[in-house]
Amino acid sequence: MRYFAAFLLLFAFAFALPACAQKKTTTQKVKIKKAPKKTVAAKAPIKPLAEPGPVLTFERTPCFGTCPAYTMQVFADGHVAYEGRRGVPMMGSKELKLPASAVTDMLNQAREAHFEQFQARYSQNTTDLPSTIIGVRQPNGKLKTVVLEEGAPENVRQFFTYIGNQLDTLAQLNTATPSADR
Repeated sequence: MRYFAAFLLLFAFAFALPACAQKKTTTQKVKIKKAPKKTVAAKAPIKPLAEPGPVLTFERTPCFGTCPAYTMQVFADGHVAYEGRRGVPMMGSKELKLPASAVTDMLNQAREAHFEQFQARYSQNTTDLPSTIIGVRQPNGKLKTVVLEEGAPENVRQFFTYIGNQLDTLAQLNTATPSADR
């Protein structure tokens, strides 16, 4: 029975193929004009973008309580892209400004704290803790991100507290959240 079905399919295909081949297709030849060659004495060097991205990112995540939740992207010139998500005085997207010297100070603190050696996550798997997430652009151009919930060594906690205090003030929060003090 299988052979018969295969034979019928082959037979139908054999009759359909010539019918498909008989359809005439029209093609038009299009002449393409070549653009005249331009001579350029010297190309100007491509300038890199002044700010390819944020040099520092900061986020406070929500909890089941009233923890403030917001994100910030800090650029080298002090421009800050802020988004208030929950439990903060400024809700929604805002453009904020820091002195460029403050950004430089935060990056210097990251270097002095050896941010590049921090673990990617400090957590002891306790539920309902807010996280503080900091990303710092490294010399190779990549953004290294560290998540802090609890159980971090003293130097990590101090750095997170320093950055948190700087950016909480900008976000108009009066006190740092508990996750920065762990």
